Amino acid sequence: MTKKTSAAAGTPPLFSLVNLGCPKNTVDSEGLLAAMSLAGFACVGDPLESDVCIVNTCGFLDASRREARDTLESIARARGDAGRPLIVATGCAVERLGGDPSLEAAGFLDAADLRAGFADYPRLPEICLGLLRARRPAGYAGPRRLPKTYLDWLSRPRLLAGPPWSAYLKLGEGCSNCCAYCSIPLVRGRRASRPARAILDEARQLLAGGVREITLIAQDTTAWGLDAMPPPYEEGAAAWRAPKKSPFAGLLRGLLAELPARGAWLRVLYAHPRHLDTEILDVLSSDPRICPYLDLPLQHADDRMLRLMGRGYGRARVDGLLADLRSRWPTLALRSTFIVGHPGETPSAWKNLLQFVESGAIDYLGVFAWSPEPGTRSVALRERRVPPAVAEERRRELMLAQKKVSRRLLRARVGLATEFLPESWQDGTWRGRTPWQAPDGIDGQTLVSAPRTAFRPGRIAPVRVTASTTYDLKAAPLA
Repeated sequence: MTKKTSAAAGTPPLFSLVNLGCPKNTVDSEGLLAAMSLAGFACVGDPLESDVCIVNTCGFLDASRREARDTLESIARARGDAGRPLIVATGCAVERLGGDPSLEAAGFLDAADLRAGFADYPRLPEICLGLLRARRPAGYAGPRRLPKTYLDWLSRPRLLAGPPWSAYLKLGEGCSNCCAYCSIPLVRGRRASRPARAILDEARQLLAGGVREITLIAQDTTAWGLDAMPPPYEEGAAAWRAPKKSPFAGLLRGLLAELPARGAWLRVLYAHPRHLDTEILDVLSSDPRICPYLDLPLQHADDRMLRLMGRGYGRARVDGLLADLRSRWPTLALRSTFIVGHPGETPSAWKNLLQFVESGAIDYLGVFAWSPEPGTRSVALRERRVPPAVAEERRRELMLAQKKVSRRLLRARVGLATEFLPESWQDGTWRGRTPWQAPDGIDGQTLVSAPRTAFRPGRIAPVRVTASTTYDLKAAPLA
């Protein structure tokens, strides 16, 4: 980062944006990029070259809040006495801290000149202009219920932050699952699904703009539309049952009708096992344009732990669902996340989880040590807590076990013909992804030795897998 002075008179104000957190935050940041640009701001990459820097924070875990603090303080230190950029904090940490005095007292956001909550996003350019004019605009006023205007704001223009051929499509906000360990309902509120028409309109716009991979995201994609249905379809783990017609299955059919017949992918992330019903599985496995890939956050594999976590299903549901998925989709790649060290995780429960991972049920895995989030039910549990050092050791051991599984499962894909999304070329090698690998490098990459003319970036083409490593695939072009 290099220092600058304030923008000269008559020139547009300069802004920068630092995005932290998950793909759902990325979509918000893309909306903020467009809103600021349309309001006359000019975007620059270096925060210290800007007049105002927006830091879109994550507040899901203590580690996320520390990252937000470190980022804000780094920018504040680097600007020194120059006075620019002014720093505006947005995102989940803003809402999370405002709702908890103990978190507020920790000073995670003290380096920001101003905070803007979700309700302020539609008028963020106005807020930033007021700040630059030495006024203190009415910005964040504490946590509020997610307003309808926020869902409307999601349908405004976006400036894609990643490659032009791949984009996330957010289906809604918040979550009503209320898992014992999770603070999302405290930050984003209860589930609020975007209207189907708004989602389909955005999909059409993305495709018209050259996007060839649409990745569906929400806190729980498979629960899209359930908030518009009466109980017991929406709330209550004990009473909940699957509706006769799945809203998400209907949305998938609508999205498939918008996709071209060839050369486009639809990918699904964050599919809660509780809401993944037979109708949804029928649609997912019936169309080759839907990537044989599913992000299925299981969180644990021990019955008692799943109950303590408030997941709304047990091990029998997990085993039956995985068997059904594998039989429908022989080439399916599954990604999941697990939490270790949650209160009540006995050595026996941990062993059940480790054996589950070692069985090779999951292709890609993320593991987190439990974080005692204020306001969540897990913190109040009387179950014995696992020492942090033990939880971290369990996390490392689980990832080591998954490393062996990854090597074995990728080796089994050698010889298969598949599609390839080329993204970059260097020194005789194309780097990209198969349908089994999600964006942002979270599942490794596929390498194809071929001349630059063999592919075009973002243009899906056929390949055959020729070799594998621990996390990556190698392939050759198919004529």
